[in-house]
Amino acid sequence: MKNQIRTPARARGLSMIELLVAVLVLAIGVLGITALQMVSLQNNRGALFRAEAVQLAYDMMDRIRANPEGAVPGAAYNGLALTDAPPGAADCVANNCSQAQMVNFDQAVWKCSLGNFNNDAQCVAFRAAGVLPPEDDQPGLPEGDGSIQVDGAGVVTITVTWTEPDGQAGTVTIDSQG
Repeated sequence: MKNQIRTPARARGLSMIELLVAVLVLAIGVLGITALQMVSLQNNRGALFRAEAVQLAYDMMDRIRANPEGAVPGAAYNGLALTDAPPGAADCVANNCSQAQMVNFDQAVWKCSLGNFNNDAQCVAFRAAGVLPPEDDQPGLPEGDGSIQVDGAGVVTITVTWTEPDGQAGTVTIDSQG
């Protein structure tokens, strides 16, 4: 008996249909992972905007607490509404300012930091003077705006609004004693 290797009558490999099914399954998996990545990036960007809004709201709250102007702490800051442009203010970094001037300065710097008023003359002047970083470094929130309300008991309500990446409106509101 000779040593012979027996091969089946018909050797088989992958058929074209099996190959196409494998490529289809792989393509569906890659599309699913890509979609998951896109949703993850959008959610991360939204979280970044929310974190920045909270930081900006607390920045204004700290400014209010640092300036005791008015009979009720924080009352001098009352009445800054959404869509209000930054108030005219002196540069309190380069000049000595009174408490009343500091209120206008704080409100103007805050409104300029939010993002909606980057082209406002007051914001452009503050950026040129170095009071605010260049717009490329700190553009603020997309369509970012804010308001400050103080009730008779001195409770300060700060609201920051912006537009989320999906086009929805985002809002952060904090309340605290002035």
